[in-house]
Amino acid sequence: MPGRDDERGERILDAAAELVLRWGYKRVTIEDVAKQAGIGKGTVYLHFRTRSELFLSVLMRESVALTADMLAELKRDPMMMLPAEQARLVYMGAMKRPLLRAMFVRDVELLGDLATDPAMQPLRRVKIDLFGDLFQVLREHGLVRTDQDLESQRYLMGAVQTGFYLARPMMGTYADSYDDEAAAELLAHTVRASLHTPGPPDPEVLAALAPKVTSMLTDFHQALAASVHGSID
Repeated sequence: MPGRDDERGERILDAAAELVLRWGYKRVTIEDVAKQAGIGKGTVYLHFRTRSELFLSVLMRESVALTADMLAELKRDPMMMLPAEQARLVYMGAMKRPLLRAMFVRDVELLGDLATDPAMQPLRRVKIDLFGDLFQVLREHGLVRTDQDLESQRYLMGAVQTGFYLARPMMGTYADSYDDEAAAELLAHTVRASLHTPGPPDPEVLAALAPKVTSMLTDFHQALAASVHGSID
């Protein structure tokens, strides 16, 4: 039946997400997930070839939800295409989703060796360069500075964002005085000062670019969503 495999895949992902939050990645087995989902162990392997693939798909599904939020915000306000607003929205979106938070802060207590698995890197790039060549488009239209080369700006944004995600676990109680919203605003301020052109952006330029940027994010979102349900077509 059309959609049946995806519906079953969602049940598996729901079960895996619930168990990893309850027990941590190290303790959760495929047998546990199958029991929680009310299916056989072999059925899980029809969708996901390995245990790590299953849990990477759990995290990918969280990233799909985050990009859906970004699309909704971009359609509401073209300002959301700018790097500072992007960074703030992704930070807040990750912090309100426990599994994404764990991924971005490398929480080995919750995610075990999955937290440092190289396969996680494409998902972490959600916070670095969601739109592929977005920076180039923004540079061409005077919304991002051009006194640095493109790759340096991408590296800068990635390094700044990574630093904010790791600040709380690295800085301990000192960072506790900044809640998620305050940290997100500081992140946006830093990115804005480093990358945006001075002064407020031209509303007409933002409005003209909105369809193109929306299309870029939609393509990324759809590609990510298409890879969530594992090996069953």
